[in-house]
Amino acid sequence: MGALWSSFVELLQFGIFTLTQFYGGHLGPAIITFALLARLALLPLTTRIALRSRAHARRMRRIQPALQRVREQWKDDPSRTVQETMALYEREGVRPMDPALLKGTLIQTPLFLGLFQSIRSVVATGAARQPFLWIGSLAKPDLLLALLVSGLLGVGVIANASGPPTTFRYLLLVSCLGTFLMLLRFSAGFGLYMGASAAVSTLQGLIVRRRERIAVADSAP
Repeated sequence: MGALWSSFVELLQFGIFTLTQFYGGHLGPAIITFALLARLALLPLTTRIALRSRAHARRMRRIQPALQRVREQWKDDPSRTVQETMALYEREGVRPMDPALLKGTLIQTPLFLGLFQSIRSVVATGAARQPFLWIGSLAKPDLLLALLVSGLLGVGVIANASGPPTTFRYLLLVSCLGTFLMLLRFSAGFGLYMGASAAVSTLQGLIVRRRERIAVADSAP
């Protein structure tokens, strides 16, 4: 298994180095292009997962009042609470956890981990010490890049937003602040990957919103 994973990461590294040669030895645009291609290749899958996740969240919000009534009615009987809760889920045709969402996440995880490891390895080479745009070295963190990527990620969170405003604001704050602090420790090369990924995430959010509007229009009498 370890040999298979190493081969997978090496294949991703080869793809980045090939693009680097295409760009005349410049690693920055190679990382951006490779990240965009990888995320766009997964876009049909991630879009379907996002649509399913939002639909599942809407169903869960719809039954929240009934769930609250069950908890209040049987608050002194934990086993009956569980029993009635599961019965409610069954009547409403809702699962607490959608297995399809879990499977979709598991499918994506190896690629994202492989991209992270391959970019980290590539950035450790001498090619990362070259400048790119205003960035003096892709091997070191860059404050302005961290700010820009955090903002771009925030746009992606807004584009993909669903659910109560309180939850959304909390997610937006945690995502942007967490990304900013992380990129102050990671290399600018990894920051370029994060920025490209955030751009595709924004595109995904716009696609999901458009498909939901079309679905609502088609279902209207």
